[in-house]
Amino acid sequence: MISIGPARYPQARWGSYAAYLSYEFKWNEKLILQAGFRYNYFHLQAEFDTAFYPFPFTEARLNKGAPIGNVGLIYHPAARWTLRASLASGFRAPNVDDAGKVFDSSPGSVIVPNPELKPEYAWNFEAGVARAFGDVARIELTGFYTLLQQAMVRRNFQLNGMDSIIYDGELSQVQAIQNASSAYVYGVQAALEITFPKGLGLQSSFNWQRGREELDDGTVSPLRHAAPLFGITHFTYAVGRLKMDLYAVYSGRIAYENLSEESRSTPYLFAADKNGNPYSPAWYTLNFKARYEVTDFFACSAGVENITDQRYRTYSSGVAAAGRNFILSLQVKF
Repeated sequence: MISIGPARYPQARWGSYAAYLSYEFKWNEKLILQAGFRYNYFHLQAEFDTAFYPFPFTEARLNKGAPIGNVGLIYHPAARWTLRASLASGFRAPNVDDAGKVFDSSPGSVIVPNPELKPEYAWNFEAGVARAFGDVARIELTGFYTLLQQAMVRRNFQLNGMDSIIYDGELSQVQAIQNASSAYVYGVQAALEITFPKGLGLQSSFNWQRGREELDDGTVSPLRHAAPLFGITHFTYAVGRLKMDLYAVYSGRIAYENLSEESRSTPYLFAADKNGNPYSPAWYTLNFKARYEVTDFFACSAGVENITDQRYRTYSSGVAAAGRNFILSLQVKF
């Protein structure tokens, strides 16, 4: 027997258009000015089927445009030094998943569509410094700060005047993606590259960030989308047609008290600490890959990912990542 069931998403038509200009001016041998301008236009029309769920609306329409831009300076005080700073704005319009997801549930809560959702805007400032040590090494450090306005986050909502409904046999809090007052993210990025003799090399990058968002009651909570510190480090060896890469991928811990209010309400996405509270554990993987070019037209590659067979979840994914994984590939060029 075949029967018609409710759709996860509404029928929708979506479009995005943009025009942009860029400009670069070399003030002198040491100073370069870069600037850009972009205009985005977005439209979304979604039609909701009320045959299964009694929505108080039948469609959502979004037609928004926004000018965004950036300006930056690059300064070379000496041959091996680079200083840079930039200011940029950003714009993200709601997609069908944001505005139209139909009854995506988690224990004790259910997400409903929000046809009143608006775009979010971002202002970003960053400054960085890089230093090269001949052809042997390079170090780079960048700090950044991003302010989000009308940030799209999940909040308690009402459906037909009710803040809770019976869904799938359970009384569930009604929630929807909404425009919060504001949110901000700040952090540091660092990178290191060293070339050793006899084909050996080291490359490493690292990112640390923190975020805060304003809640409905005016209090401030950690921002869910601000990931824990993470990084990757490669030890490489290249000789002739052979290339090998031993590398580690790693992520830091987020304790329960540093989880967002939204994350605390979805404990199934996280591990439990000694007190039974959800938290995101630190993890790492050790990996190895090699590639050998037999001829100019034929190459073979092999590798092992997660050599120590760690069990881990990437932050807020709710899905355990792969264990030890073997890779073998052949490439032929014609």
